[in-house]
Amino acid sequence: MIIELLENNNYLIKMPSINIDVYDREELAKITEKIYKKIIKKKKLNNLIILDFYINKNYGTIIILKNYAKFLNISDEIEVKITIHTDTPFLYKMDYFDIKNNNLEKENIYYYKNNFYLEIKDNISQDKYLNILELSDLVCDESYYIINHGIKIKV
Repeated sequence: MIIELLENNNYLIKMPSINIDVYDREELAKITEKIYKKIIKKKKLNNLIILDFYINKNYGTIIILKNYAKFLNISDEIEVKITIHTDTPFLYKMDYFDIKNNNLEKENIYYYKNNFYLEIKDNISQDKYLNILELSDLVCDESYYIINHGIKIKV
């Protein structure tokens, strides 16, 4: 589990190669408690936490933790809301020359706001996938927006 601090006290939790059974409430509760305990050691969390789960067969699981203060702070309890995104495509923000040099022309490539984004269409080898991860930044929460508003190109 890799936890990165984003702006506004939000967190990005990467769980590569781990696919969570999102239909199992006990498993979701265990993961949520584990995340909470890891973050609370370093930072204080507010009373409202929203977890966005993004599941991908190639990558695993990405969780975005949004930390909000409730308007009425009546008790010391923390409220957790979970949203599960099961069909969201993962995009990989890459340099044009990395796409060209690694023979990734067969994949879907989008151009949006001076950046290139790669979408993996078919199953690829683990070595090739790890190379893509090394050369790119993972995007999951804005992927539909990039696909719909970006330009699909052929390299």
